[in-house]
Amino acid sequence: MSFKVKHFLDIPKEQWDKFVYSNSMGWAYYLYDVISIHRNSSYKNISFAILNDKDEILFVIQLHLASRKRLISQWGFCLKDDLPPKQLKKLQKFFEDYIDFYIKEHKIKSFEIAFPPLTKSNEPLAHNLINPAMFFGFKPEIRYTYVVDLSKPDDRMLADCEETTRQAIRKTEASGKYSIVESNGSEDDCKKYIKLHKETYTRTGAADSIIADSYHEHIFKKLIPSGRTKVFFLKDNATEEYIATVMILLYKNTAYYWWGCSKNEKDIGINKYLLFKSICTIRESFGKTGYFETGGAYPFLRSGKYKGLNDFKKCFGTFLHPIYKGTYLIEVKRKQINILGIKIKHKSYVKPKEEFIYNSKAKYWTIVEGRSESNIHICKKDKTV
Repeated sequence: MSFKVKHFLDIPKEQWDKFVYSNSMGWAYYLYDVISIHRNSSYKNISFAILNDKDEILFVIQLHLASRKRLISQWGFCLKDDLPPKQLKKLQKFFEDYIDFYIKEHKIKSFEIAFPPLTKSNEPLAHNLINPAMFFGFKPEIRYTYVVDLSKPDDRMLADCEETTRQAIRKTEASGKYSIVESNGSEDDCKKYIKLHKETYTRTGAADSIIADSYHEHIFKKLIPSGRTKVFFLKDNATEEYIATVMILLYKNTAYYWWGCSKNEKDIGINKYLLFKSICTIRESFGKTGYFETGGAYPFLRSGKYKGLNDFKKCFGTFLHPIYKGTYLIEVKRKQINILGIKIKHKSYVKPKEEFIYNSKAKYWTIVEGRSESNIHICKKDKTV
């Protein structure tokens, strides 16, 4: 069996999306209209599929060429279910050969990958302890995200929230000052959303990271009408003004808190109120099943912006769930290293900053750098070491 690579733009949208929906590693990030955009407009979209000689898709990957010669697959790949072991092994080798060639041709310095946490193959009930990255040339890594179980009893939805969150939700609800409006994807709603987005990023010191209008316009024109995204606004009943908004990405009976923003001047707790009510609305639409991901977990932080984001995202009665990720082992040229009088030649898969540890019993040096490691045999050993 032979394989070939096709850029995602060279594959019909219907064929691409059917593959994603049909396999357990599929999620919203891989869908054609979602993979078409990236918040960083300078990234070059090189997402592709691997097909067999019958033009059947076996593998798709979200992939971007970023600045400083980096490859970034923010949400990884989707692999066809139940491939025969022999065919899977050949596919893995084909992928690595293709990536190695691309890395060499474009002098790529790093390649990072991560996977969606709520795919069928990785949802909490799947109890998956295996990181798929390591079978495709990546050194496996892990981080965590916060998830709400939408199948819990009705009375637990609010009760499981943290105390200050419950208080904020009840206080805002009792005030009667606000209404929640779901966007229909109109041009006017898009303009209001963009205004809130820019106001938020400017307020939080991230003006340099304001996302291009075209990104939001694509979501309002493509993803809201197709039902893949929902946007909720919090409206001030007295002024009729939208003062906060959340954007939710949907896939089957799972959802992700994609974006959120608000006005500078607002009552304390309204962002918690809006997101909680949005979670409850999504839960109802799912028939009170599934999961809602509120976002990246950083419980180890003691201060700073991401400490605040961590505390916000965990406060809705969440639990921790893994996000598998990895770093591709990039082969570098054979080189000679002279350290402490020892000359060694090696073919390494490590990055520039290296620490050398000598194993006197096995008589080899181990090069350790961050999360990468390789053994190299001694060519000449200085007796003084």
